[in-house]
Amino acid sequence: MRELDIALFEFDQRRRGILIVTALLVATVGLTIAVFPSFGEADVDFNELLESYPEEFRTAFVGSVTDISSLEGYLVIELYQLVWLLIVGSYFAYAAGSLIAGEVDRKSIEFVLVRPISRTRFVIGKFLAMLPAIALVNIVVFASVILGAGLIDEEIRVSRLVLVHAVGALYLVDCVAVGLLASAFFQRVRRAQGAAIGVIFGTFLLDSLTTDTDYEFLGSLSLTRYIDPGELLVAGDVDWGGVAVLFVTACVLVVLAAEVFERRDLS
Repeated sequence: MRELDIALFEFDQRRRGILIVTALLVATVGLTIAVFPSFGEADVDFNELLESYPEEFRTAFVGSVTDISSLEGYLVIELYQLVWLLIVGSYFAYAAGSLIAGEVDRKSIEFVLVRPISRTRFVIGKFLAMLPAIALVNIVVFASVILGAGLIDEEIRVSRLVLVHAVGALYLVDCVAVGLLASAFFQRVRRAQGAAIGVIFGTFLLDSLTTDTDYEFLGSLSLTRYIDPGELLVAGDVDWGGVAVLFVTACVLVVLAAEVFERRDLS
């Protein structure tokens, strides 16, 4: 059994859940875009309304967007800033929390490790199992946004949408790595999943609440500090330094997960 065999088997076990989540995201995209025309016709200055919100609220749920009259700005607020970064990110961290802890919890880990494969390769195989799920979610949501924009006769710049989904996919990979590390550390699935969600949600709030304060440096611990959907989709700007941090973080977390699992006593 190799890493790829483990990945394919694990993905097949999770296929139904991934399809359900993907369908829910498609429905969310459809509903969000369907509301946009009436949103634009409302007799309310939403940009002025946004300015009246507290800075912490705008950082968490609006990001860098200052104009929501365009479809891109609207999608950042209604879809990418909250749903993608917090909800979808938490889901992948939660799902990854059972990758290793699930085997230990079910006491099936011994039957897996008696095969000629090291613990490190086992961890890598489990991690790889989540990558097709991330790709599927990204492709389907991307296509849904393009289709939805066409149905309401709105233009959206495809190149910028590619950017937000490319960096967004890397962000989800990091969320999986967070869950993988928690899964390698805890023996119980619930503890691993709870810890994974706690890290994603807690650091999301940490990034928002410390912006423009003396403790802003603490926000560097949050993955959301290194991805800005508004800059990507509205301005078309890529923070390559942030991309590098996300990539290195994912690699470090996977290595740590493998090291933790190598040292665990499963007796």
